[in-house]
Amino acid sequence: MVTVELLPLSSPKYELGPPQFNSIEMARVLDRVVRESKYIQLDKLCVEKGEKVWTVFIDVYAINDAGNLFDAAGFGIMAALKNAKIPKYDSKAEKVLFGELSDKSLPVAKNNPLSLTYSKIGEHIIVDPTTEEEDLIDTRVTIGSSNGIISSMQKGKEVSLEIEEFNKILDLNEVIWKEMFKKFEKELK
Repeated sequence: MVTVELLPLSSPKYELGPPQFNSIEMARVLDRVVRESKYIQLDKLCVEKGEKVWTVFIDVYAINDAGNLFDAAGFGIMAALKNAKIPKYDSKAEKVLFGELSDKSLPVAKNNPLSLTYSKIGEHIIVDPTTEEEDLIDTRVTIGSSNGIISSMQKGKEVSLEIEEFNKILDLNEVIWKEMFKKFEKELK
């Protein structure tokens, strides 16, 4: 389960209080990237068959919105999941030993799904918009891909895309995903 908190600390455009639409939308898009890619191997989260399973909560807190939070949060989620450890569990006492981690990593697939967001401003398709550019966006598409295979996709904003524009986004995604995946893997080593 993914939640996103857009804090006033990160940008004056966010307010304290219940989650705003953009926070809910971002959480749903990122949740879809994780779920639809089947990155977390759910069958391996079983503690006791038919009785107990581990639950994965992903909480995103934006502390600096300089633009393109969808992708920044997506990359952060993948890095966190790849490095997450399962808490220690005392099977005799049937309880979690809070504050203690086991040697077991979270069971995840080898290929990291990355979310890449493409925005349309006028006649142009851009990647990685700044905050100022985001204020001008006509429409947005976030694509979750793993190993070149698209597992999720969501369009945001009201303006539609022409078929040619969408094909351009798909072509860009193939090239940019490979480039970003290499950088992502290098940084995590």
